[in-house]
Amino acid sequence: MVFRATCVYLSAGFFGVLPVLAQTAIPAGVPLRIQVDHRYRVRAGTRIDGHLIAPIYSVDRKVLAVNTPVSGMILGAHPAQESRVKELLDGQFVPPSVPDVTFDALRLPDGTAVTLHTSVVQRDATVVKMSANKKHSTLSQQVRAQIEDRKREALDTFHHPNLGDRFVKWVYAQLPWSPPTIWTGTQYDVQLTAPVEIPGPPPAPLPQAEVHDTPTGVVEARMTVDLDSAKDKHGAPVTAVLTAPLLTPDGTQVLFPEGAEMKGLVTLARPARWFARNGRLRFTFRSIGAEGGRASTVHGQLAATEAAGQEKLKINEEGTAASSSGPGKYLAPMALGVLTAASYGDDAANPGNSAVISNGFGFAARVAAMASANAAVGRGFAYFALSKSIYYRWIAKGHEVQFPKDTRIEILLNER
Repeated sequence: MVFRATCVYLSAGFFGVLPVLAQTAIPAGVPLRIQVDHRYRVRAGTRIDGHLIAPIYSVDRKVLAVNTPVSGMILGAHPAQESRVKELLDGQFVPPSVPDVTFDALRLPDGTAVTLHTSVVQRDATVVKMSANKKHSTLSQQVRAQIEDRKREALDTFHHPNLGDRFVKWVYAQLPWSPPTIWTGTQYDVQLTAPVEIPGPPPAPLPQAEVHDTPTGVVEARMTVDLDSAKDKHGAPVTAVLTAPLLTPDGTQVLFPEGAEMKGLVTLARPARWFARNGRLRFTFRSIGAEGGRASTVHGQLAATEAAGQEKLKINEEGTAASSSGPGKYLAPMALGVLTAASYGDDAANPGNSAVISNGFGFAARVAAMASANAAVGRGFAYFALSKSIYYRWIAKGHEVQFPKDTRIEILLNER
């Protein structure tokens, strides 16, 4: 995609035709990545505020910067389309609702308000980067690395800027019904359905460089197709477009502008299987070229990607993305097994102990166990939680690797 610059002229009688306004147009179809600034209860008509968390470029210059304020409106909510079985087993009796929102305005640094026409998809994601090769690490080194990872995760949890929202969200998850809510930090892919005119003169472009050798370095891009380890096969086509220009090492010339298309193919696709065997997916890029220009050969592999917050995704040194069950695959059943064993103690009928032992069915199970003052009730919920944990973590089909359209990725370009 190529941004265009336009000048609007005004006839001023006998003074002739005078240029009075220059604009840069962002074409329809470009997605804006927006993060919500506050928590909102879902009520139709409520205004919401957010900001851009990814810049928008015009060929080689930034048009919209990170933290540009954006505002929108809540339109309502609709029931989630996911399977209801797991929610019911977790004690969620009422289907969760997905908020419907639109973003209709952004504010430029000079205070100018710009109208937007958009379609919105919620996209909560964390960045996953390529991991170093640990095949030759000793067992003690791997253990220490795991401990350090757990420490970092714990510190991140307690120092998270939205810690209050996290706690309230956890409380809601324990209830049979939770009010539809947009949480602080919720992210959206906001695709423009009509061009947007940004007032102001367009920046002077950098000169175009001649590409003689195979390009190298790391480029930022977004997927323009959906990829799924369960559906795509070896050799399936893959396309992406640059979200930021690739410049020469000195930054004075453009090798490939924003919007240059990259083409490749899937080189490994393994669907998830039963007994918690997770999916794997690898793809490479073989060419890159701007609109109307000659494509150049590249050797590109996945170096980093976005993943949904609940997904445990890893990328190895070959660019293979694999879903992981994480440490909870073993730790969670072990912890629930300890609680199940504790349900046979002499004080298992104690209301406080009953509340601790009765896991796995949310707040409803804890109330039932405490109210009955019967050790058998708490023991039943404990066995239920243990069985559910073992099934989902050791027996059920594993997790697929998915790259929805507009997923932001980083691609490592090698010489070969």
